[in-house]
Amino acid sequence: MSNINVNEFVNERVDFFGIDDADYGNFPKIAEALARHAPAALDRFYDKVGATPKTAAFFSSRQAMDHAKGKQIAHWAALFSGRVDGSYIAKAEQIGTVHARIGLEPTWYIGGYARVLSAIITTICEKGTGLFGNKAAGRQVATLVKLALLDMEIALSAYFKAEEKSRLAVIEQLGHALAEVANGRFSTKLEGLPENYRQIEADFETMRLEIGGALASVAEAASTINTGAAEIRQASDDLANRTERQAASLEETAAAMQELTTGVREAADGAVHMTGSVSEADHEAVQGRNVVKEAVGAMDGIHRTATEISKIIDVIDGIAFQTNLLALNAGVEAARAGDAGKGFAVVANEVRALAQRSADAASNIKHLINGSVEQVERGVKLVGQSGEAFGSIAARVGEIKSLATGIADLAQAQALNLQQVNDAVREMDQMTQHNAAMVEQSNAASRSLAGEAEQLATLVSRFNVSGAAVVPIAKAKDRRKTPAATPRAAPAAARKSAGVAATATAEDWSEF
Repeated sequence: MSNINVNEFVNERVDFFGIDDADYGNFPKIAEALARHAPAALDRFYDKVGATPKTAAFFSSRQAMDHAKGKQIAHWAALFSGRVDGSYIAKAEQIGTVHARIGLEPTWYIGGYARVLSAIITTICEKGTGLFGNKAAGRQVATLVKLALLDMEIALSAYFKAEEKSRLAVIEQLGHALAEVANGRFSTKLEGLPENYRQIEADFETMRLEIGGALASVAEAASTINTGAAEIRQASDDLANRTERQAASLEETAAAMQELTTGVREAADGAVHMTGSVSEADHEAVQGRNVVKEAVGAMDGIHRTATEISKIIDVIDGIAFQTNLLALNAGVEAARAGDAGKGFAVVANEVRALAQRSADAASNIKHLINGSVEQVERGVKLVGQSGEAFGSIAARVGEIKSLATGIADLAQAQALNLQQVNDAVREMDQMTQHNAAMVEQSNAASRSLAGEAEQLATLVSRFNVSGAAVVPIAKAKDRRKTPAATPRAAPAAARKSAGVAATATAEDWSEF
């Protein structure tokens, strides 16, 4: 800070706090009062400091406290020895900077100031020095409070500036580390942070190890997925080809089964028609067999009638023969009678001729009747054979009818079974078509998965996880537990060491 800026800073503070020449005029008496009463007040104050663990940690021994007390008295003496200037501002700012560096919170600093001021003012009032016995005393108290508050403001402002500077440095360092991580360089570490920010450093290291391990696992998993996806894709291609061929074969089988079912159905319909025709033929054969039976009966009747006629012809022939004999005897008797018997002889001749003709006619009729009887017997025999043939035909037709009925039933059952098979094949064809579509979708999905896995592997390959990939996630979590178990007050405890105590002595009373 340049001299001009320092002067502006001093003038601005002095003006705002209302410090004027009257206040500067009160400095000697205030300095005298401090010289008489401050040491005892500081002794009681440091007794309280030593009895308070959080403040005692800043001092290694009572000698360190005495040293700090001496420097504090010297600081107040310098404060009231002249006008407020740049050297005083620098000293006060140094106090705040040191407080920020060692981690002394403003609570303890302000509390200490309050105790010292309270003790000094109370002591002065009790001893009745006359400092506060009139209006001038009131102005002197006001001057003391103004300077004390100015001293605290400068120290606290420096404290907060130092804290802000430290935070900005930490944020900058953390931002750089996060930028490196964002660029994929997980090997970047966050190191060298101030003591108060060591937890962030530990948390960042834990995060780096965990994410690095996770990315390494993701990279390995992506590689495995890529390999598996490639195998799935190859298997899906093979399955798609086989399914396509199977679908084509099933489609051809379905078409052939449809044609076969149609042919069997038509054959079944033909068998049903054939069964009807055979039934009609069987019915007609039965009727023909019955007609033949009736014809055989009629021929038997004709045969019997012809036999009776033949017997009658035999009787007629016998009568004609007897008549002829009688006529012959009559002619003989007429010849014996002479002329008296000539007329009778003529009649006898006529009767004999008539008997002869009757005998001839009877003989012809008998011959014809015998021929008719023979034909009738032959006809009866043929009709009988025809009846037997019709019986055999009717029996065969009956068997054919039974066979045709069985064939028709079997054809109908086969047609029904084939229809069911055809339906099943058609359903299998549809399912195979759906399977082929699903396999194609699965194939597309596997290709997409392979592409995504390859892209994931490409993305993961951008990250540099050197030093972190070899640390399992479980170990990273274990390491995270170590800083988490350390309380935030650890810096104060750490300052109990001799090194910190030595620094407190070297930094004069500024440690408090």
